[in-house]
Amino acid sequence: MTIFEYLMVLVSIIMGLGITQVLRGLSKIARSQRADLTVTLWAVTLFYLYVQNWWAFWDLNDVTAWNQLYFTLILLIPCAMFGATELLLPMGASPDTDWRTHFLKVRRWFFTMMLTFAFFAILQTRVLMGIPFNHPYRIMQAIIVTFLIVGLSSRNPRIQPWVAGGVLGTLLVGQAIFRILPGLG
Repeated sequence: MTIFEYLMVLVSIIMGLGITQVLRGLSKIARSQRADLTVTLWAVTLFYLYVQNWWAFWDLNDVTAWNQLYFTLILLIPCAMFGATELLLPMGASPDTDWRTHFLKVRRWFFTMMLTFAFFAILQTRVLMGIPFNHPYRIMQAIIVTFLIVGLSSRNPRIQPWVAGGVLGTLLVGQAIFRILPGLG
């Protein structure tokens, strides 16, 4: 077992718990009389982020000089994602939960955790992978951060589904351009 594989065990456990939380939350939303589009879109976005980040962490396989600071940096990414997931889809929620009211109550903390995730993800790619701040994918990250700031700043519940959909759409387009379509990244 390499040190990378060893370190990824804890990261994988946290990410697996996050995926479980998202799937459990989506099940509660599906059974709810008070489902909310914003929460559903964010749940789908979080699920995609877990899967995409798990895949992207393989890029760290080439890192040879691991230390506790680097490990802590990559560990903070799934921890921030899990924090956002627990805020959005708490284990104690029931099918009777008014999801819109719940989201509006936790909105500020949720977006703070999502911005924390984005910050550590950007920092990790720079520090551990050497990806410069002027890389074309940074445009996608800037768009996502902008959506997150709008979501954090806006109390208008009609804007929130657009924020969630904007983040998900930007993620999908960014991944299509830089990971799926050969030669474009």
